[in-house]
This record gives sequence, C-alpha cells and structure tokens, in this order.
Amino acid sequence: MDRLKGLEYYKRIVELGSFSAVADEFDCSNAVISKYVKFLEDWVGAKLINRNTRTISFTEEGKQFYEYCLRIDETTANLLDSFTNGTSQKEVLSIASPVSMSLKVLSPLIIEFNRLHPSIKIKLDMSDQVLDFVASGVDLAIRAIEKPQDSTLIARHVTEIDRVVVASEGYLTDKGTPKTVAELAEHECLIFSLSSDSHEWSFIDNNDPQKTKHVRVNGPIIADNSLFLIDAVKAGLGIASLPKAYIEDELASGLLKEIKLDASLQPRSLYAMYPDRRYLPKRARLFLDFIKQKIEK
Repeated sequence: MDRLKGLEYYKRIVELGSFSAVADEFDCSNAVISKYVKFLEDWVGAKLINRNTRTISFTEEGKQFYEYCLRIDETTANLLDSFTNGTSQKEVLSIASPVSMSLKVLSPLIIEFNRLHPSIKIKLDMSDQVLDFVASGVDLAIRAIEKPQDSTLIARHVTEIDRVVVASEGYLTDKGTPKTVAELAEHECLIFSLSSDSHEWSFIDNNDPQKTKHVRVNGPIIADNSLFLIDAVKAGLGIASLPKAYIEDELASGLLKEIKLDASLQPRSLYAMYPDRRYLPKRARLFLDFIKQKIEK
C-alpha cells in the first residue's frame, strides 16, 4: 500500500474528524480508509485511533503520528517549492479547467487569488479535452463530473454543482412547457456532448430521492461547449440542461426560464484533481483551500 497516500488520509481524518468525510473528499469507500489506517498502525506498531460506531478518538501515539504527518507534509511542500523558487522569480501555478467553468466560475476566484498572492503567477489552461498530467505539467485540474474514473489521480471534492432544465420564454410559448421528465422526449433538447448523460438525462425523483428517472432526448444542436448551448437556448432553439451557476444572470433577468418537472437533474460534483503519489506544491494547496472556502460561502 502507498504510505504517502496513507499519511494524507490519516492527516485528513484528524482534521475532519470522521472516516466518512475523508472517504467523501477522496471519493473512495470507508473500507479503503479503514484499510489504510490498519496499514499505518501495523507500520508504526501502535494503535492510532479508537473507533466505535458513532465516534472516533486518537491515542497519544495517534496524536504524535499526526504531528509527524504535518512535518512530512511541510517538508515535502517546502522541498517542492524550493525547486520553483530556485529557478524563477515567481512561482507558477498551472491550472486546467473546462472553458465554460473557467469563464463562468473560476475567473473571479483566480483574479481575487492573484491579488492575495501576487508572488504566484497563474497559468490557466482552458480546455474541454481529457488532460494528460504528465505531458502538460499541470498542478491542478478542476472538473465537474459525476464520479472520478482515473484511479491514478487524487480527487478532492470541492462542492456540488446544481443543474437545471431551462428554455427561453419564446420556445415555451411556441412549444409548450413540459411538466414531467417523460415529456422531454417530445421536445427539442440541446445536447452537451461531453456529459456522461448527454443523450439520456438522469433525474432524482422529487418525492423519493432514492428513485431515479431517465429520458432519451434529441434535438437540433449537439455541442461540446456550454457557452454555445447557452446562446442556443436563449435563441429559442430548444431546452437545455445546464449548471445553474453558469446562467444565474439569465435566470434573474428572465432571458431563461427554469422548467420545474416531477424530478430534479442529478447534480455534478466539482473536483480538484492532481497526480497520485506526490504532494501538492504549496501554491496549489493555497489555491485549493481558497476556492473551497469561497465556494462554501
């Protein structure tokens, strides 16, 4: 098992106070976290955590081990930072993010972060394509996805992104307003080709969160960019499924109307991803902590 990964898991258990919270953050099961804790306890030859069904507490050895984790984390981060500081006057934080998210969500956060940390130069790679971390040299990739699929990456959960079904008032006047998920099949729907449910939209029943509904959709537009779909839906070409954060102004002004159905679109999770088996440079950790704090507010 990976000791460095185990140290990171353990550190976050202490900081978050629960196995399940750490499992959610790293998008793995409680069983995986438990196995790593057992691995670490076998490694150091001491019990680190007292755990029952409701609470956890840390032994004296567990508290000392947390301090050890912090020292390892700080030493590693300082070492990584020293390479950057030794070769350039400014550190370079390299971020990859989809075009729409960069412009609609990250742009103001990056600007504010830059003002707070002027010594960090930011390189933003806006692309909707799958990223090759090794070739690109990116520190962090920000992605809104259903669930991380690449086991070679650490995925830190940032927040949930609500999605809504919308159309222009003109379209709804001409074509009518669907009342149920099933009725979407009878309408012109605009397709975001990079979504995992691009042609079959997935919903959570409003009366039973454990129940899902699905509908096969078709329409005149298939695109790999949400900003184009926003323009298309405003022009009255059809109904679209879009992140609510991308269209807050259009909803507030009435340019777009949210369609209330018998179920709600399944949200997407916003993840910050980085290569496994290495620690984040301090510049990347600062940015990740910053955006989590801002978005949670």
